Amino acid sequence: MWALVKGMASLLWTLAKGIASLLWVSAKLLLGAVRLVRGGAGLGAGRKIAGRTSVRIRRQWDDHRIGAVRWSELSNVHWDSVSGGTQAQSPEPYIHAYVWCNKVKGTIAHSCIHGPGPHNIKVCLVRKDNSKEVWNRALDLAGPRPGKRYW
Repeated sequence: MWALVKGMASLLWTLAKGIASLLWVSAKLLLGAVRLVRGGAGLGAGRKIAGRTSVRIRRQWDDHRIGAVRWSELSNVHWDSVSGGTQAQSPEPYIHAYVWCNKVKGTIAHSCIHGPGPHNIKVCLVRKDNSKEVWNRALDLAGPRPGKRYW
């Protein structure tokens, strides 16, 4: 008799754990659906980055010289495969933007030798240089990435 009661208790406990697990999975799915409907599934989805957020930039995609500007100082964020300055061709499209040269902190490939500054220069944003928030915002502004071109 005692074994039967013990077996029933064990069965009820297993059933309760299964129901709790099912409820937990359902709650996570429902929360994900709500986040998706409200504008994104990630943490902080829908947040805008602040204008003072630092963005790391290069003059060309493969240049070792990296500078930084505030997000609010960038304009015309777009995809391109031609860099600013030397008009170097990149092997694939990268996100570029324009910034006034006197706003750049650090050393990038620009000298103001061709005339009195400040100049509005084309710069390249590289994914590995920037935070996830900065990169995601740049992707939002630049739109879908164009395909590779073979000449």
